[in-house]
Amino acid sequence: MGSLLGVVGFSVVAGLLVSATVVPGVAVASETADSGIDVFESLPDFVEIDEQSEVSTIYGRGEAQEAIPIAQFYSQNRQIVSLAEAGRWAPLAAIAGEDARFYDHGGVDMISVVRALSPVGAGGASSLTMQLVRQQIVEVACAIVDPTTGARQDEELCADQTADSYGRKLQEMRFAIALEQRYTKNEILAAYLNIANYGDATYGIQAAAQRYFSIDASQLSIAEAASLLATVQYPSNLNLSQPEHYAGNQARRDYVIQRMHTVGFITDAERDEALAIPVDDDFVQLSELESGCMASYYGSTGFFCDYVSRTLQLPQPDGSFLLGADQAANQRAFDLGGLQIFTSIDVTLNEQVQAVLDEYTPLDETRLELGGAVSMLEVGSGRILVMAQNKDFDNTDSADAQLETGVNFNVGGSDLGGGQGFQPGSGYKIFALAAWIEAGYSVSTSLDTSRHPRQIPSCGSRLPADPQNNEGRSFPRSDVVGIMENSLNTGIMEMGTRLDVCDVFEVAERMGAGPAQGGTYADYPRDQVPPALIGGAGNVTPMGMAEAFQTIASGGVHCEPTAIDRIVARDGSELAMPARDCERVLTPEVASVMQYVLQEVTNANRINDPPGPAPVISKTGTSNDVVQTWVNGASSSIASSVWIGNIQGDTGLLSVGGRAMWDRRSAVFTQVMGAALDRYPGAAFAPPDESTLQGNAVALPDVAGQTPDEARATLEGAGFTVVVGATVAGAQEAGRIEYSSPGAGALVLPRTSVTLLVSDGSQSTSPDAAIPSLEGMTLADAGTAMGAAGLDAANLQVTWARADPASRCVVLDQNPDAGTAGPPTSPVSIVVGADRDGIDPGC
Repeated sequence: MGSLLGVVGFSVVAGLLVSATVVPGVAVASETADSGIDVFESLPDFVEIDEQSEVSTIYGRGEAQEAIPIAQFYSQNRQIVSLAEAGRWAPLAAIAGEDARFYDHGGVDMISVVRALSPVGAGGASSLTMQLVRQQIVEVACAIVDPTTGARQDEELCADQTADSYGRKLQEMRFAIALEQRYTKNEILAAYLNIANYGDATYGIQAAAQRYFSIDASQLSIAEAASLLATVQYPSNLNLSQPEHYAGNQARRDYVIQRMHTVGFITDAERDEALAIPVDDDFVQLSELESGCMASYYGSTGFFCDYVSRTLQLPQPDGSFLLGADQAANQRAFDLGGLQIFTSIDVTLNEQVQAVLDEYTPLDETRLELGGAVSMLEVGSGRILVMAQNKDFDNTDSADAQLETGVNFNVGGSDLGGGQGFQPGSGYKIFALAAWIEAGYSVSTSLDTSRHPRQIPSCGSRLPADPQNNEGRSFPRSDVVGIMENSLNTGIMEMGTRLDVCDVFEVAERMGAGPAQGGTYADYPRDQVPPALIGGAGNVTPMGMAEAFQTIASGGVHCEPTAIDRIVARDGSELAMPARDCERVLTPEVASVMQYVLQEVTNANRINDPPGPAPVISKTGTSNDVVQTWVNGASSSIASSVWIGNIQGDTGLLSVGGRAMWDRRSAVFTQVMGAALDRYPGAAFAPPDESTLQGNAVALPDVAGQTPDEARATLEGAGFTVVVGATVAGAQEAGRIEYSSPGAGALVLPRTSVTLLVSDGSQSTSPDAAIPSLEGMTLADAGTAMGAAGLDAANLQVTWARADPASRCVVLDQNPDAGTAGPPTSPVSIVVGADRDGIDPGC
């Protein structure tokens, strides 16, 4: 009795709904009114037939910087087409198979409703418009708006679609009638064809035609169109992706063909011809699904594609979203798709870089899990031009770990698909250099680079450090340029005695190289930070190191990496993009000196100098035991970071492949930078700021010939500390200063410790030669002149001083003056022109 009453009630309300479309004054009363059924209530905002998920396309840049598609993604594989583009037969198959009176009713076909309610229950009650409503509700109301909680757009309405009730049917009728009042029949039919589920993650008639028959919808035959429309009855069981579905599909297809004939859409001959075609492997022509970053059109762009799709779903630094006002709206727009996303990736260059990586980091290496990655940024904008690595992109559980991964080695953090980064080694020394210059110190300063224990200021405390240099090399003294050229750990630690490790961390974060695992360096244990000065305290990413070199090359302006240039929405409008996030983090003067020093590093290590005239700044990095290796660098146009290392474990590259394996980083860097400079030519960097270059360094006074007390007073008065050292054979009067270490004229810090060497007078009793005039001579000629005057040329004490090119290798000053008498072993101090202070340019 309850069921009978329900049928009667349903019939009455359904009749009133249909009547209301003809007689607007009719009101729906009683309990039905309480349930919210109001024929003339407008549709919910989110139930619009043009709101259907479709494919979004990501574009990169081609050979001539033209936009080219690199991948497409979708929550549902769909391409919206017009009714005309759907072809002749698909619309007719839909009407014949589902709703023969489609053009005669107002949204609800009462004949079908009555037939469905009859005791025999022949046929369904849903019109095409009602089916469209139901699929639209499922599409929109059931859409996930918060991936973390699984919250849906409209939980109650979505739940109603799983309930087999008269209420749900009445609601569909209400919405269907309202749709018919808002849209034309052809618009509704086109929407139905575009929204229908054709199985196997394929939605819409165009995607279905391409998926199952490898043609456009406009090319479908009667049999093909009927076969696709047959699928919508049971998409999971009747789709054509698997042979076991063929028989069921053919049975339903033949019914649709017969209905097309019955209603007069096709002739007898057309019916017979279509029915004679079996649904088999010859009939079905499957195309591979081409969705997502694993199906990227260019094999090298899979990780970049994943980076872009993730970026679209994340909040911006200011909390806003690219696609919507809030997270829910952004997720809705992402799922609906239909976006054209134009990105920064240079596909031509990315493919070239990928080829180089494939050569030097092959996946058939079994002695260790060899990895390689390259990030390249446009200087001045931070646009990502290259994001490549040596494994193929596959973020599924079935990925082959030897060949594939879903982890993007170029970036850190799971929200962008990245990993934990890699130890930077000596590449991190550039941040100590930046902090040194910012503190006002000179890069021409001569420092004690011998190995001995030191105390390093570390975030408010002082901690011990005593590293050795690579391969045990020893350099008693060096200026800062030499420290960077030779990557001296002892030199960096000597610089660290005058800095604070936290200042170095702060500079690194400003320049873009924060910790790969997220957070800040303030999270580091304070008893582990001194090794950070030489790259041993934490991990960074290739993208972060490329950011840092982009900052140096741009004159001190850091730009956050950006992958998306512009986005065209599904309606053709262009979305507003956030302004580029660029900020000055170094003064131009500091950046200019860093450029100068790091150009000298490249000049001294030609293995890292790419072909072409453009100057390049660079710095290598090697972790302990050569487990991770880097070359980071930049021209004035492109910043690049190359990482090659062991992804898992402690096996070092040197131990499995020798020096040649270690040097692969340089081979990759020079080749990819050379390719980049061919496409983005670089120019000369600005000359270093002279005042910043000099810093607070001062020339050490000449105290030769003074008594120790006089020399101490002179030097301490100038701010130096003094140690009286050993007595040496000398030409000065016994007990007086023969020379100092560092030598007279050397550029040193005001607080530098100076050792005084005292003469024993043994060479001063028999003057038998006069010191010649050496100024203006080349260094070679000065040695010859010394020999000709009866003096030992080996006793020339050379101080190198930066001079113009015409004065390179030329004596600029001498002490003692010309004409001074002395024994053959008399030391003579000379100042010789050089490319930079303290370094022999090859004279």
